[in-house]
Amino acid sequence: MTDSAPPNELVTLTRCDQLIAAQLLCGRLGAEGIEGFIPDENMANQTWHLSRALGGIRVQVRQGDLERARQILAEPGALELDAEAVPEKRPNGLHEDDDGTIGPGDRAAYRAMRVALVSLWLMGLIHPYSLFLALRALARKDLTRWGRRRAGIALAVSLLGCGWMAMLILKLATSK
Repeated sequence: MTDSAPPNELVTLTRCDQLIAAQLLCGRLGAEGIEGFIPDENMANQTWHLSRALGGIRVQVRQGDLERARQILAEPGALELDAEAVPEKRPNGLHEDDDGTIGPGDRAAYRAMRVALVSLWLMGLIHPYSLFLALRALARKDLTRWGRRRAGIALAVSLLGCGWMAMLILKLATSK
C-alpha cells in the first residue's frame, strides 16, 4: 500500500483465524485510541466453519493509524496466531510477501473460491463458471501465495464438481 493513500482509507492490518481473536485485537487497538474494523464479522458469525478457507477474518484500521497499529500488534501477547495456520509469519502476523492488502489477483482467486464453495450448495450448477474463474485467477501474474492457495482450492472443488456433474449426466443418458 502506498503512503500517499488518504489517512481515512481503511487498510488491512492482519487476518485472524477466529472472530474472537479479531474482536480482542480491535478491543486492544481501541484501548490505544485506534478504531479497528472487522469487515468480515457477519460472515464469520454465520459461516464460522469456513473462516480459514476464506482467508481468515480481516482486521482493518485507518491508513493514518496503520504504523501505530503495527507497533501494537508487534507487542508480545497482542495477538496469538495459530502457528500451523500461518507458517513463516513475521512479528506482525503477516507473511514475508504479504503487506495485509488484497490485490486484484487475490480478489479474483478469493471470488473463484467463494463461487466454487457456493456451487456445492447449488448442486453443482455453477461449477463450470467457478472452474473458469479459478483458471483465470491462476493465470494472473499479481497473485500472491495466499491467492494461489485459494485459486487452487477453487480449481480442485470445481474439477470435482464438474466431474460429478458429468458422471450424473452420463448416467442419466445411459439409463434410458
